[in-house]
Amino acid sequence: MILSSLVHIIWYVGFGQSTVLNGTRSSSATSYLGPQFINRPNLHVLLHAHVTRILSTAKNLTFRGVELSQDSGATVHTVSATKEVILSAGSIATPQILMNSGIGDRKTLTNLGIQTVHHLPSVGQNLTEQPLLSYNWVVTANDTEEEATRNVTLAAEQLKQWNDTRSGPLVDAPGLNLGWFRLPANASIFEEFEDPSPGPNTAHIEIQFVNGGFTPENPPPNLIGTNPTLLCPTSRGFVTLNTSNPFNHPIINLNLVGTEFDLFAMREGIRNTRRFMASPSFDGFIVSSTINATTDDELDEYIKANVGVAEHPTGTAMMTSRDADWGVVDPDLKVKGVRGLRVVDASVLPFVPAGHTQVPTYIIAERAADLIKTTWD
Repeated sequence: MILSSLVHIIWYVGFGQSTVLNGTRSSSATSYLGPQFINRPNLHVLLHAHVTRILSTAKNLTFRGVELSQDSGATVHTVSATKEVILSAGSIATPQILMNSGIGDRKTLTNLGIQTVHHLPSVGQNLTEQPLLSYNWVVTANDTEEEATRNVTLAAEQLKQWNDTRSGPLVDAPGLNLGWFRLPANASIFEEFEDPSPGPNTAHIEIQFVNGGFTPENPPPNLIGTNPTLLCPTSRGFVTLNTSNPFNHPIINLNLVGTEFDLFAMREGIRNTRRFMASPSFDGFIVSSTINATTDDELDEYIKANVGVAEHPTGTAMMTSRDADWGVVDPDLKVKGVRGLRVVDASVLPFVPAGHTQVPTYIIAERAADLIKTTWD
């Protein structure tokens, strides 16, 4: 619904959506690998298995093997595929596995002592993440999440209620409400930068309203969060290998707020959140806030020092057109230049959706299932 118009900016506020069933999160694992599927004779789930590499035949770049270990490399096993290998390790681990397998930029791999199987420089590039800033407010209410933090008895009661009936405060996701707004069309930043949003009705900033917050104070005061999140960032980072050891963590450079547009949008996110919380509806409710910066320079300094992430990484195995000489996968999600290898996760998205990534990732997986069935029908 339209809540208010503030300085030529229209706010929309609504309820957050959650995949919760009977008081418990319904994840992709519990939904797609639930009791009605897990006992299928053609489905085998191997737990605690770390995939180290995918393996190709010696000459024709056809991938038919997966190398893995369940004991940090002490023992290595190989699983063979008869048709194709599907890599679904996410926007961080997918490029890591590809590079460990010799698929990536030749110079980067050579410097690490990894033999290049297929030169594909786009692997690990284009990492896109939505910057998020915690903006907390001390409030007069006594039913925020901090109340259970201070009161051990109350916390035990809430846990017992959830265990007994799958009801109560622990059923709810942290963000029950979300707000969205666009930068005004005449914002000065658009004199220098093209609007990165998908269209004229797409929000630039999402506000995640949270019934609690983060503070070093102990015991914490009652807090609510109004966290500005940039939905369409223009900054791009990368994922690359740190060593040739597949059990070592990769290097992740998010490059958050690395452009002037991203900084401008986050500043406006803070300022418009501040205007929103100053409305008469919150009279007598707000005590103080955690961000006191006001000028552009002060806000930029605060943002750079405190920016976090929405945990929506995408783009490191980006999809491009079939005839493009850049990118990682074609529109059928097959890795460019090789056979028998497909990527199915959020890493194939060329840019982050102007929202959250759970549903788009499910859509990719559903579409991939149809593509795979069509290929092998």
